[in-house]
Amino acid sequence: MRIQRWFIHGLLFALVALFAVQASARRDRRSAKPEEAMLGKLVNNVRYGLDKTALGFLDGEGQARVLLGPTFDKATPEQRAEFVRLFHHIFAGIAFPNMRDSFQHLTTITYDPPKPNGDGVLVGSVLHVQAGPKEQEIKVIYQLSKAADGAPRVVDVTIVGDKSMLTNIRDDQVQPILSEGGMPKLLELLKTRAAEFKAPADAPTTAKP
Repeated sequence: MRIQRWFIHGLLFALVALFAVQASARRDRRSAKPEEAMLGKLVNNVRYGLDKTALGFLDGEGQARVLLGPTFDKATPEQRAEFVRLFHHIFAGIAFPNMRDSFQHLTTITYDPPKPNGDGVLVGSVLHVQAGPKEQEIKVIYQLSKAADGAPRVVDVTIVGDKSMLTNIRDDQVQPILSEGGMPKLLELLKTRAAEFKAPADAPTTAKP
């Protein structure tokens, strides 16, 4: 089913965020910048099974604007809300369990200073990942927005040299479906896929250290 390919990119996002929290754990948390601290909280919640809370660190409306393009402004508020709910439901169902199985790969990470980007910021980083006998470097850029309370939220992730996660999902999946059947078709497919997963919930897997 075509909709399943979305989450190859979703898993990539999850693993990138995972590396960020592992590195942050090695630092003095008191010195972490707000953006780094937010990434740490996001994935720490996922790590311990607090999936519903973790989704609160994603900018659902910002992601919907990217994924839906011009359709976002044409959609009703109810359609927008339903899209975000279903997108995050499926994302949590596929990406979060894989995150919980993938903590052993990171060795170190370095961050660049945040750079202004419209109403949000971009944060560059270099991930050092042990893949077999050799260590690999992965350059990553996080696109973050700011909520009404000023707290950063994740919108998108880009592996340098590739299109961003949301751009890939939008171009390969969302826009072709919208062209075929508009929002009704897209929401129908998302509902079908979401039915395969339990609704995101806070179900602790183990006690926090």
